[in-house]
Amino acid sequence: MLELQKLDKYIVLLMLALLPMDMINSIMLKNEIILPITLGQLFKLIIIAVLFFRFYLFNFKLLLTSCLLFLLLLIPSFYQIFIQLDASFLFSDIVKVSKYLMPLLSFYFFREYIKRQEPTEIKKLFNLVWFSYIVLVVNILMKYVGFGYPMYASGDIGSKGLFYAGNETSALLIILTSILAYEMFFKKKGWQFYLFTIFSLFIGLSIGSKTGTLGVLLLLVLIPLKRPSIKSNTEEFKKLGYKVFGFIPIMAFGTWIALKHTSGYGRISYYWEKLDVFTFILSHRNFFCADSYSIYQSKYNFIERIIGVGQTKYELLNNFKIIEIDIADIFFAFGFIGLFLFVFLIFNLMSQSWKLSKLKEHPYTNFVFLMVFVLLGISSIAGHVFSSGMSAVFIGLLFSLMYIKENVVLKK
Repeated sequence: MLELQKLDKYIVLLMLALLPMDMINSIMLKNEIILPITLGQLFKLIIIAVLFFRFYLFNFKLLLTSCLLFLLLLIPSFYQIFIQLDASFLFSDIVKVSKYLMPLLSFYFFREYIKRQEPTEIKKLFNLVWFSYIVLVVNILMKYVGFGYPMYASGDIGSKGLFYAGNETSALLIILTSILAYEMFFKKKGWQFYLFTIFSLFIGLSIGSKTGTLGVLLLLVLIPLKRPSIKSNTEEFKKLGYKVFGFIPIMAFGTWIALKHTSGYGRISYYWEKLDVFTFILSHRNFFCADSYSIYQSKYNFIERIIGVGQTKYELLNNFKIIEIDIADIFFAFGFIGLFLFVFLIFNLMSQSWKLSKLKEHPYTNFVFLMVFVLLGISSIAGHVFSSGMSAVFIGLLFSLMYIKENVVLKK
């Protein structure tokens, strides 16, 4: 029988190829090499199949849970087959549902992997993050030597390297940066932490998106902050105040000066003058949401308003445009079932990290608790976080870090 440790090693090695495969997939799409299923989608489905196989062999309960979640999110698709007498879209819906469940399946896998608490094995997970971070950074920096694709073709603004889904690179940068930055901070490598996060801030500016820049800036400010407790004395609150009201304005001003020297500044200033603040922050997503709600009221029948219409029909009704606010896209595609599952799973993550933080031996619990809020915030204004094919595995890895014990981190 296949050994658990060997299988887990192969799965982690498979995940090392995620971003390189996305690059190859992008090159194929840019050169109009169109396949029935993209190379990137196929590779991620292979990873899911391997995870299912792993659950089947070593934790059948996780397999049943994963299958149940798939079936629940496919209920609107089955309903559409029933009323349309057409199942041609089912495979497409399965692929799209898998994107939403990939972070959770990855979380299940990494949680089991970490619970063995073997320092050499934990180190492999951080090697996975480092490798992926380097691949991402090299792609973004290609812009400065004349390679890669711009984030916005109009005006040749920003950079997304050889990746096709440029709007997902910002979320990926924030996730990878947060994991590596917190490890440096926890190990008291202060100067490395600040140099690394400032470099990541430069990468965020190079991408040319508000999300990447502001997200990394938030990490630079929030990670060093110690969460005050009820027992905190006046001196600790004073130190917190100095950091918040002193450091944040300085970093914000420095970032603004740097932003003014990027190619994306003209685009930002143009939309700042044309739009109200709310619309500027959401990049018109508030209007997309209003349009989707109108369609929801006028074109969804009673059952569809409860269970949703499935991802394919949702995109079809909206002229193949989604809102790019994760919680809204989940609701309009998967109804109250999808919305309940999303909120329930997020609540469970927060609850579990809070409980583990009471044990005083899991150093990543407060970090995970913080990142749940950060990612929720990003997904609410920029989308493509919890439905991101590029970030999915690393979201699962990030959340699973709450199970690492302090002595294991220091040994690895």
